[in-house]
Amino acid sequence: MKTCTLVLSLATASLTGLAACNTANTTRPTGDTRADGSVGFEQIVTNGWLNYKANILNVREATVSGDIRKVAVDVYSDQLTTQQFSYRFEWQDDNGMPVLSPTGALTSVTIKPKETITLTSVGPSPAAKKWRLTFIDKQY
Repeated sequence: MKTCTLVLSLATASLTGLAACNTANTTRPTGDTRADGSVGFEQIVTNGWLNYKANILNVREATVSGDIRKVAVDVYSDQLTTQQFSYRFEWQDDNGMPVLSPTGALTSVTIKPKETITLTSVGPSPAAKKWRLTFIDKQY
């Protein structure tokens, strides 16, 4: 009976450990504009390994079609092997209320060693003023 309890405890601990590692890193703009025209941003890193796979270098914002926001985020992989992660852009109005977007689903990405890729999103309507980018690592 003790062996069964020990095995169950170890299995539970392993699953808990795996769930804790499958966390998300979040990025959002700070509202600061830099001299080069890029946008200041804040990162909330809860998964350090994911940050090495998908490290944000630069954020740019623009207005398209007169009143629609667009964001471009340059992401760099510091790894020596090809990596995968998922991401999602979420849009909000000036009051922080969600603005539904058909592109709000998770998108999977493969990034090569030492590569920089650009992730973009266009606000779903003129009401979408703020954005948040979430990275999820399903591997670790």
